[in-house]
Amino acid sequence: MALLEVKNLVVHYGKALALDGVNLRVEAGELVGVLGPNGAGKSTLLKAISPAVPSRGDIVFNGKPLGGMRAHEVVAEGICHCPEGRRLFPELTVLKNLQLGAYLRRDKDGIAADLERVYALFPVLRQRGRQQASRAGRALRPRRGEPGLPARARPHGARGDERRARP
Repeated sequence: MALLEVKNLVVHYGKALALDGVNLRVEAGELVGVLGPNGAGKSTLLKAISPAVPSRGDIVFNGKPLGGMRAHEVVAEGICHCPEGRRLFPELTVLKNLQLGAYLRRDKDGIAADLERVYALFPVLRQRGRQQASRAGRALRPRRGEPGLPARARPHGARGDERRARP
């Protein structure tokens, strides 16, 4: 059984077709990248899985169909979408931003252990609290059980035009 299976996914933005019949299969333990130029639908695919945009097609996670679920229910199943950019709550501390990733959880010991795991992966969070690392760390936190699926657009936070050499 696949961890994530997407079949015939279709997404429209108004009359504009963004995704047309996308299929994707991710096995447990796999690391999968979706590549393509700007506007190809990579972020739209992640938003449809989240579900932050309406879509048609079948999305199954861990054997459970996600069709008709609301975003918070999908998070409770273990999928977390980390949108690109620094879309955090700047008025909150790094700790509070990380704690947002565990808002559905009630296991205090597990939350504390996961917070330590995030700090081990991103030690700068304990000291200065960079937002990009906090965004990644927050994705590691929402699990109710294993396995989980942190989904990130532009994992290193880079945009295509920022990687070009400047004259």
